[in-house]
Formats: sequence, C-alpha cells, structure tokens
Amino acid sequence: MKVFATLGVVLLLAGCSLLKVSVSTGDPLSKEQMNVRTLTRAFYYDFSGEVTRAADSIVASSPDFGVRVSAVRWKLRATQAGLTAAMQGIPDVALADLWILCRRMDRYFASTPDSLLFGAQSPIARATAARLDRRIGQLARQALSGERYPLMERFVASYLSENPVSEGAESDNTTLAWLEYLQANGIEHAYATGSIAEVLADVNDRVSGQTQQLSNSVSWSKDIFEMRLAQDSLHLQIGMQLDSLERNFTRMVVVAEHLPEISDRMLMELNARATQLISTMDASVDHAFSDLDRQRTELQYYVSREREALVEQLRAAGDDLVRTTLDAVPGVIGQLLFYFVLAVAVLVGGPFALGFWLGGVRARARMKKRAGE
Repeated sequence: MKVFATLGVVLLLAGCSLLKVSVSTGDPLSKEQMNVRTLTRAFYYDFSGEVTRAADSIVASSPDFGVRVSAVRWKLRATQAGLTAAMQGIPDVALADLWILCRRMDRYFASTPDSLLFGAQSPIARATAARLDRRIGQLARQALSGERYPLMERFVASYLSENPVSEGAESDNTTLAWLEYLQANGIEHAYATGSIAEVLADVNDRVSGQTQQLSNSVSWSKDIFEMRLAQDSLHLQIGMQLDSLERNFTRMVVVAEHLPEISDRMLMELNARATQLISTMDASVDHAFSDLDRQRTELQYYVSREREALVEQLRAAGDDLVRTTLDAVPGVIGQLLFYFVLAVAVLVGGPFALGFWLGGVRARARMKKRAGE
C-alpha cells in the first residue's frame, strides 16, 4: 500500500502544471527606447528641482498668506504629476505626458492674471513654466528619431486642443491615445517590457521616486499647516508631532532605499524555508505511511483477539444454557407428574366421592322412610 501511494503522489506531482517554474528574461528595450526613458526621467528631476526652487522663492518673497499657500500647493501638485508622467512603463508615453504637463502649465500661467496666480511673484512661475516647456521640446527633439519627433509634436498639440483643463498641474495617462494616434498614422507600436535587469531598475526608480515624493509631500503639507497655525497656540505641539512624522517617513525612505537588499534576503530566507518545508513534508509522509502500516497491524491483531474472545464467550454461554436446561428438566418433569396425578385424582376421585356421598344420602333416606312406616 505504501509503495502504490508513493507512486501515485509522484505521478500526480509530475503531471501538475502548477509546479512548473520558468524564468523569462524578457525582450530588452531598444537603444532608442532606453535613451528616451533615461532622458525623460532625468528631465523629471530637473523639472521637480526648478518648480520647487521657484515655489520656495515665491514663498520667501511674498508676505501674503494665500500666495504662499498656493505656491506650496503648486510645487506639491506639479511634482506629483511629473512623477506620475515620467515613471510610466512605455518610454514614449512618459515623454509625451511630461511634455503635455509642461505645455499645459506654461499655457495656464500665461493666460491667467496675477491675481489668480501668485500676485506680484507670478512672473517667477511663468518664467519657470516657459523654460521647462522649451527644455522638454529640445529634449524630445534630441531623444526621438527624425520621423518620431514631428509625430509626437503633432500629437501633443492635438491632445491639448482636444483636452483643455482649467489648471496647469494635472497629468493625464495618454497611453491609449498615443497608441491610437500611431495606428491612425500607419505605425505599429512594438512594446517590450525589457530584460530582468531593466525591469528591476525601472521598479527601483519608481519606488525611489514615489518614496522621495511621499517624503516631500509630507514635508510640504507640514509647511502649509505651519503657515495656517502660525498664530495658533497649538503651533509648537503640532509642529513637534509633524517633525516626528517627518522623521518616521525619513526612516521609511531609508528602508525603501535598501529594498533590493531586503528583497534578496527575503528570497534567500524563503528558499531556505521552502526547502525545509519540503523536507519536513517528505518526512511526515514517510512517518504517516509507517504509522498507518503499524496501526493496520495492531487493528488486525485487535480484531483477531476480539473474535477469539467472542467465540469463547459464545461457547461458554452455550455450555451454561445446556447445563441450565438439563438442571431444570427434573424439576419440570416432577411438576408435570404432580399436576398429572392431581388431575387424575380430581377427575377420577371426585366423581367417585360424590357418588359415594349421594349413595349414603339415599340410603339414609330410605332407612328413615321405613322407620316411619
């Protein structure tokens, strides 16, 4: 039984498709695509730095509370939108989204009066947006091939005309629109996810960017709270709590920066635990089969022993029944004879005694009759 069960388990595991493990290296990105991704993400860091410096300059030079809060919100939204655009998987889409973001911000700042922007400091933001729009246009011309650049330039212009917005810090995902635009122009897009090293580098860039953006968002949100609570008696207490929160997020940033090493350690530990688990399962199966064989033997011995005991009990019960029956036969026969004799005496002696008594009565009656005569 153990041999057949083991053979069945082996055949089942060999035929289970879920146990097949394959590692695909993936199709690496082309040199042009890698160049577009590298330049786009490099431009994002310059974009974030310039927006942050411009917003900080507005905050430092403006006495108006509303202007300073708007400047902090501008750099918070703009950097988050830039990160979302630049860290997309398809390099062309990332470049197009970042270009659309810069063009929208430039157009919005150029068409909005100072009273709705940053007051007297609005030229700082306009100059920054115009400079970023020019720079990303030059970067697109440098990164894209001769036919690809005018195609993307027309796409950006067309998309902005069809999708106007009221503010300049939003970013859309234009993946579907870009692919449809390519098909409409007779171009078939070949999308490659990249090799394992490229995918890991892409994930590391995204995690690092999101972690840094999260830390910046917390810090800038704290600045807004500090501006609003500048005259509040709870300013010091809330500031201490926000500082503590910022330190905690800084620790999270440190952990995220060491994420690849932590992942390797986790994979090694998981592999060791999986190996140990498989060994334990193998030993447990062997022990279970051996224990099952032992229990079967003990059960068979127990059944045989109980059967013999039952046979002995039936034999003893039969002997007792026969002995009891034989012992009871004389008494039963004696009782039957007694009742038979009694019945004979009643049936025979009764009529005789009755007749004898009646004869005596008649005889006495006759004697009295004769004596009277």
